[in-house]
Amino acid sequence: MVLLRATGLILQLPLVAGRPIPIGMRVAMGACLATLLAGVVKMAPPPVQGWALVTAAAGELILGLLLGFVTRFAFAAVEMGGRIMSSEIGLMATPGLGVPEPSREPVATLLTTLAVILFFLLGAHHGVLTAFARSFEMAAAGAAVLPINIDLLVAGTGRVIELGVRIAAPFIAMNFLITLAFSALGRAVPKMNVYIISFSARALIGLGLLGAAGALLGRYLHVEFGQLPWRMLEVLTRK
Repeated sequence: MVLLRATGLILQLPLVAGRPIPIGMRVAMGACLATLLAGVVKMAPPPVQGWALVTAAAGELILGLLLGFVTRFAFAAVEMGGRIMSSEIGLMATPGLGVPEPSREPVATLLTTLAVILFFLLGAHHGVLTAFARSFEMAAAGAAVLPINIDLLVAGTGRVIELGVRIAAPFIAMNFLITLAFSALGRAVPKMNVYIISFSARALIGLGLLGAAGALLGRYLHVEFGQLPWRMLEVLTRK
């Protein structure tokens, strides 16, 4: 039961450099985490009947996935902000069918990789592991009762959109000012090809602004990672 909950958590690990961690490695990491915690966490009496065992195992896996889903909120917001930045700067992936792969979104991949590095530098992984161990005190292994606090998951999803827009807000404002300035310049100088010039200016100023956006991103992530353990445990609270 501990292995299933740990595997669910590890399966939600974020992408690294635009590429997912192999499933086998994630399962091995979940097994290592379960081995460390199996002897110290609270255990419920094992179910005897077959269907009860299947239900308990499914509940543990779902609970682990939900805990990992909460940890992905900050990374999803960073990826969303990076995609908006790519659109504002003019570095979008080639349009096509379906969602672009992360490796084809250079700004989103760069910011997500930076978020993963900050996750370990700020010690957020210690908070996640501590909250995961404390989750067994609120729901013993083998007794993961569902439903849980669904309202918190809905509010967290809305916060992803809010944080992503806040991260990309300077680039949205930059694009608006550049478009406004070159629109006025195009009316004043009709023979000037403002589209080509504005595209180059947008890319140049956007890349310069991106180089100065690391501190802003670190400030947002410092707050998000600090609140992450509490949000993981709030998922287990019931009305």
